[in-house]
Amino acid sequence: MLLSAAGCADDGMPDAGPVATPLSVRLHAVTPDGADAADPGSAIRTVTGYRFEEGVLREVIPGVSSGSGDLYTFSSATPRGELRLAVNAAGVGSFGTLVPEATSLETFLRLDATPDELTHDGFVMTGTLLLDGAGLSTAPRSVNLRRSVARIDLLSRDAEVEVHSVTIRRIADRGYVAENGAPATPSSASRTDFRRDYGDAPLVMSRETLLCLCEQPNDGMEVEVVTRFDGGWHRLKNTLPAQLLRNTVYTLEVRGRGADAGVTVTAGSWEEGSTAESAPILRGVVDAGASELPDGVRLNAACDTVYIPHVAGALRLVLRAEAGSEVIVDGEVRGVRVTPERVTRGLETVAAVSVTTPLRMPGTKDEYIGLTLARDGVMSGRVTLVFAANPVRIEGLLQLDETGACDFGRYIEGELARISAPEGVELRLEFASGEPRWMALVPDGDAFRLLGGWKPNDPQADGRVQEGFLVIADAGGSAVERYAVRRRNWGLPVVNIGGTWWCKYNLRGDVSRYEDQVLIADDPAGDADLADYLIAADDADLLALLGDQYQAGNPQGLPLRHDGSAFYHEGMASSGQNFGVLDPTAMAPCGYQVPDYDDYAFFTRSENYNLGGVGERTFRNATGEELTIRIQERETEFFGHAYGTIAVYEFRSGNSVWVLAGLGHQWTPAAGNIARMSLLLATYGNASKTWMMEGYANADRPGQNWFKFVANNSTKTRVLRCVKTPVEYIYGE
Repeated sequence: MLLSAAGCADDGMPDAGPVATPLSVRLHAVTPDGADAADPGSAIRTVTGYRFEEGVLREVIPGVSSGSGDLYTFSSATPRGELRLAVNAAGVGSFGTLVPEATSLETFLRLDATPDELTHDGFVMTGTLLLDGAGLSTAPRSVNLRRSVARIDLLSRDAEVEVHSVTIRRIADRGYVAENGAPATPSSASRTDFRRDYGDAPLVMSRETLLCLCEQPNDGMEVEVVTRFDGGWHRLKNTLPAQLLRNTVYTLEVRGRGADAGVTVTAGSWEEGSTAESAPILRGVVDAGASELPDGVRLNAACDTVYIPHVAGALRLVLRAEAGSEVIVDGEVRGVRVTPERVTRGLETVAAVSVTTPLRMPGTKDEYIGLTLARDGVMSGRVTLVFAANPVRIEGLLQLDETGACDFGRYIEGELARISAPEGVELRLEFASGEPRWMALVPDGDAFRLLGGWKPNDPQADGRVQEGFLVIADAGGSAVERYAVRRRNWGLPVVNIGGTWWCKYNLRGDVSRYEDQVLIADDPAGDADLADYLIAADDADLLALLGDQYQAGNPQGLPLRHDGSAFYHEGMASSGQNFGVLDPTAMAPCGYQVPDYDDYAFFTRSENYNLGGVGERTFRNATGEELTIRIQERETEFFGHAYGTIAVYEFRSGNSVWVLAGLGHQWTPAAGNIARMSLLLATYGNASKTWMMEGYANADRPGQNWFKFVANNSTKTRVLRCVKTPVEYIYGE
């Protein structure tokens, strides 16, 4: 009926086009024998479908969770061909190369990745669904998913055998993501060795996962285990199977019984539960009924592994073991206290431990403490405590100390951290009353960027401490974590002219020290009054405001001095580095940088332009913007000796005013070799040329003050006038 109605529609109606067909798919992570996998690493976090038809990628379809476990929906207007599924593959960079209508199925099947990429966000798993005819049924389809990696475990059952190290040689460091027949290794892969050394804590009567690796054929892979038993050291060797298959666990079992001593390799199904659990070969277990386990603490099925959440808390574990056993605590985790107790509840329940845990902050990893049960010096059982990492991940410059604070101890801005949080966790910033919001949280995909901001001409930018709090809360607000972030608030007086934030004064002293500079609170004149202030200031004040001279690579200013016969800049060397190629932030306080060509080009019409002499006039710069230049002169005397005429240049653009003045430059270290009215301006971006103000006293060459971009060697000193480094977050404007 719907088709008939469409055929009788008005011919003038537009074609609605194909309608996307939703396809329900139930996803199952499975073991090699097809049983459902239940380990946490096999949880489905993300799933993407790649629809291929006639050997070509037609569309990329994100899977949408139904909210009911393993059921996902994929929508396609043309559900034909086959749907290749990739689960938890956000960390696999090669998927970013896929292009619909261009990428072939053959290319898809040859996408490769490292083991780290394949385990970045849980295990990468793949599966395939044939779509032809799929749209004719509303019933969910099922797809089995298989992990793209294999796993190698180490197992030691014998209480008399100590495993001190294990080495696996010639492991391929890359493998194919999707399953495609017999195992193969990409040509881009190289071979590497894996080694684990147990040091002073050898592995005894325990099982642990060594590594995950890509599916691969055996190209000379062998295992070597160094053990100690029967009073001596033994080196046990074996080879791995001819093929290491994806989705399979290979167990290296160590034995130490005379002629039977050796290491065997067996393949099996992926075990349920975390592979960091204690092996069920030990007799020590937790008596769940007698223990005090708060919310969030859980036991594995064998009751020999305790999973403890990242929040602060306390618990008490009662352990079952042979009568007369004692508890030995192996390992430590910062802030965690594990206290063994003796109990008298009969022969079966013989020991207990109390455990107190602090809040585990973002940035921590899963950590472990072992509880070894021993009687008469012989191990009889072992329980593993697994302390979960904080689920909030912080990457970047922000590092929390043991008090839960990050004090940068200096001025810092820009991206401080990238923060990822699971669903249901809220991130926010809090500031004390009167404290400006100097940080911001900016969404970026599934994460947030924590930005440090800048406030122009902040009178409080005098080195005082700024503090804010990163707050992490659950959806109900019952669990709240607060972490202090601190920095020093520094800043220089600036003017926004031509779209660039220019510093008002030349640098002086150590270029990295705000304390050496003219600070905002110490600025003696407003923007529009600065030129007149410099003309009228006494010589001592003027000299302090004109700053020092600099040579690239030397962060220390070269102050003006007089040796009784001539002026010179103290500390000048016979050579210097090149401002044109040096990192522009290397010779400036944090948050500022050496200007480049375009920054200075705003103030002139060309690379060789005469601004004229004393007086005021208007001109247009190279981009056509109108500027007004006012040039004044004054005589100066420093240290009781006449220095001569200097000029003060005032540029106006709209309501913005920027003033330039300086002590000229010195061209060699010899005293007296100073060109007092030729300002060489430190400029980034050109290895041979620099901007300069070639000035002349009106009494000598009237009407001539040239703004030039010309070649100058790197020995000559420069005036350092900085611009603000671009910053994303500006607050308080």
